[in-house]
Amino acid sequence: MRSVQFPLIIAACLHFSIAAEAKTSWNNPPKRADRAIQHGTFPRPSPKTEVGYNICLPPQYGENNEKRFPVIYYLHGYEGHESSYLEYAPYWKAAVSRFGPVILVFVNGGETSFFCDSPDRSVPGETVVKELVSHIDQKFRTMTNTSGRSLHGYSMGGFGALQLAFKHPGMFGSVVAYGATIPDATQFKKHLGKVFSRMFANDPKRFAESDPFALVERRADQIRDRVAISLVIGSKDDFLPRYRALREKLQQLKIPHAYEEVRGAGHDKDDLYEPAALRGFEFSAKHFSSKTDKTASLDKR
Repeated sequence: MRSVQFPLIIAACLHFSIAAEAKTSWNNPPKRADRAIQHGTFPRPSPKTEVGYNICLPPQYGENNEKRFPVIYYLHGYEGHESSYLEYAPYWKAAVSRFGPVILVFVNGGETSFFCDSPDRSVPGETVVKELVSHIDQKFRTMTNTSGRSLHGYSMGGFGALQLAFKHPGMFGSVVAYGATIPDATQFKKHLGKVFSRMFANDPKRFAESDPFALVERRADQIRDRVAISLVIGSKDDFLPRYRALREKLQQLKIPHAYEEVRGAGHDKDDLYEPAALRGFEFSAKHFSSKTDKTASLDKR
């Protein structure tokens, strides 16, 4: 297997040493107004700050004050935040008309967190996602059962979506990962050494606690029964060998999943979204359920 490179984020890595100690920007309202997108915040105690998110409510939300809606949480790519990838919203609009109403939430998980918590808790990427889910459930009329929640993510957000879905199968019922950045520990340390140090303390064992490959093996029985998985990757993406390896692992563990290689696409969200985003929304829609289940409470492990 050829060595996996970091085609887009490696350039950002070159200047990360300058910004490594800079505080993550946790509140980033969109620069352009859009009626379909509402910006909100929720408070968190440590570090004390307001964390921003964007939410898209379907037209049906205002038509029935009793109805509850499923939710898709979108996780951004490297050096992004809640307003960095709003071009996913037009696909949501099209999906609502085709597959039924769903709430879409754009998450801010920290610019380079990979949606994990740093050892010193100064970067609470994973915790912020769980806190946001609680906030959204309290403030909006959502389906609070596991099968009413889905994770979508691109690149670093694809890694985050897979690791959160696999780590907390009682929280999310489905996951769609586009071009997920899924290196092994050696590759991660080589290409994003400062991030690996800050988020995983240079410890491969700590990294394994969030590595989708390790998680799916440890929690295969739970994931098999609870999480619907869709993997989307470009045929020219340098992470393709890792995607194929993950598909093989899922097959070995007899975990059902959807898999798509987008012909001619590289590590580029637009190359993936144009042909595959509506299928991603359709995938989540097929696995939404309004029935109550015993795994509906947030998994605090």
